[in-house]
Amino acid sequence: MTPRICMIAAVLSAAGAAAQEPGPNLVVNGDFEGEDGWSFNDQRHVIELPDAPSGTHVLMMNCEEAQYYFAIAGPNVPIEPRTLYRITLKLRRDTGAGALRVGGGFIDAEGAGLKRGDWSLGAYPISLQTGEGRGDWHEYTGEFITNRTDAAGLAFRIILRDGVDTIYVDDVAVRHVTRPEAPRLELPEDVLWPRSPGFVLGMRLEEVLDEQAELVTVVTTGAKVQVPMTGDRILVRQRIPEERDLVRFDFDPPLGEMHVLGSRSDAYVLGNDEAAFSINADGLIALGVNRPIQVTATSYIVPEHYVQMSDNLLAVDEQGGFCVYPEQRLEYDTEASVFTQLPEDTSQPGWTATLSAGARKLVALGVFPPRPFPWAKSFDTRIAHSNRYPADEQIRWMAGYCNVLVLHQNIYAGGSSSGPYIIEDDAEYARVIATAHDAGMQVLPYFNPGAYTDKDLDHQIALLREHRERYGTDGFYFDGLGRGEEWPWSYEFIRTVREMVGDAVIYTHCTLNPPINATTIYCPFIDAWSDFLLRGEGQTITGPDDPYLRYVVGAFNISNAIATLKGDRMEGADERQQLQVMLDLNGRARWPYPGTNPERDALFTDWYFPTLDVMEAAWRAEHGE
Repeated sequence: MTPRICMIAAVLSAAGAAAQEPGPNLVVNGDFEGEDGWSFNDQRHVIELPDAPSGTHVLMMNCEEAQYYFAIAGPNVPIEPRTLYRITLKLRRDTGAGALRVGGGFIDAEGAGLKRGDWSLGAYPISLQTGEGRGDWHEYTGEFITNRTDAAGLAFRIILRDGVDTIYVDDVAVRHVTRPEAPRLELPEDVLWPRSPGFVLGMRLEEVLDEQAELVTVVTTGAKVQVPMTGDRILVRQRIPEERDLVRFDFDPPLGEMHVLGSRSDAYVLGNDEAAFSINADGLIALGVNRPIQVTATSYIVPEHYVQMSDNLLAVDEQGGFCVYPEQRLEYDTEASVFTQLPEDTSQPGWTATLSAGARKLVALGVFPPRPFPWAKSFDTRIAHSNRYPADEQIRWMAGYCNVLVLHQNIYAGGSSSGPYIIEDDAEYARVIATAHDAGMQVLPYFNPGAYTDKDLDHQIALLREHRERYGTDGFYFDGLGRGEEWPWSYEFIRTVREMVGDAVIYTHCTLNPPINATTIYCPFIDAWSDFLLRGEGQTITGPDDPYLRYVVGAFNISNAIATLKGDRMEGADERQQLQVMLDLNGRARWPYPGTNPERDALFTDWYFPTLDVMEAAWRAEHGE
């Protein structure tokens, strides 16, 4: 794995170890010896305790009935964006039942909660699973940081979920921590990723033209990238669904004289000692520079979906698009990369945006779509979702309509989305896998990379590999990707998983997306590594004509993965209409929990699958298959 690519929650402990002493405590009445800052009631209040870690008082949270959230509301803690903070507290638990989280929601300068789509934005860096913290007093530490420039505070919370427990808390502190300076990029290594699995999905480096000339042209499956060897610009032409000029990236100052630094089946690398970039088969142009630079994007398209959020820019029209996503390397003290020029009007081609990129960081210049739409797979790969261990006869019934079986988190002991991912019943799991395989179905177990308590990428990949080797499963269902605010972690994760599973199905739920864990901005060069995407959970969709459906849920001519919808808050459309909307968008559907809702089952077996059969027959007749 590339050493410098890491998720914020995982690496900050290392950054903190190298940092200076933390600053003063920002939490009001963190030792509970006063009366300010916290909201108390009969079940959550201050008591005297002989073994209090400091002073004589502690907070007691007495949860007598399991609840989805049993929370204490703490003070609003002032914070600044792109600044590292460390939370510490001491606690003990009587039963250890349920999951405990410590952190809070981000608020703006007026105290309003920040959101990503319809979901609140927050950080809970301390997470205890069932059994942890029981008995004696323990001290816990976690660190957080946010890239949201409108963040001004953390509304502090301690939350118990799905457990009956009494919790005692003392010495709560949030302190600013100084980060170390970012090291130089190692070029060209830091603009390359291990493994070359793009061919599995039809993404390749097809040819390089005029390699010895002053203007080199690199042709990938989805793009034609022209690079003057002076390093002053890159011109990108889109190849799917048809060739056209897409975007020009100009560099000020120029990157310097370019040299060929490497080439393989999915990437071509140009650069010098101070600057380098890789042109990747998935549409990513990964730029790394060890000095500050300005990148100006000149658009040749008029976007139907334009999002500029926290120094990230996405522009999409009906045929494709581009994005500019700077890595901030938040684990280090670096100059932020910011847009210093943004367009006032994007209604005509030629509009420009300028990113002032800080030194020693990557910038993702993404162009898309990177691969053709997989029409055959969209018809003949059909997904059913189940929970726990379905009976053999139910599996065979589902296999009459579907050939992919997704098993959700209740196959694991405790059924928590954040793990630990320990199979509850090995014999039952083996039975389900064997029956599904015998019926011609792939089996995709559940995993949540962002919620899992161990954020180390190598450890997560090892866990997935061991699971697959032990149980003989096929692909994976991911309930999101990395929840840090950097795209390289999720990029390396999904590439590595693709190399692991080959052509088995990867199905990714990504209502919240890299690069900033948000709902309306996403990375097509990451999405393209999954076969199927699922979006729309908990998001208000204002009817079938909402652009969110086409340009966020829909992936056609964007990543060209196969889109599915979880429209649990879609207005003005019943379930059949939602399925029709997805078919109209060249998306598909997943059959949720067959056998639990007869009306829904009939909708799928009597209408959706027959409709898809008719569409498939027409497509195959048109293409002579």
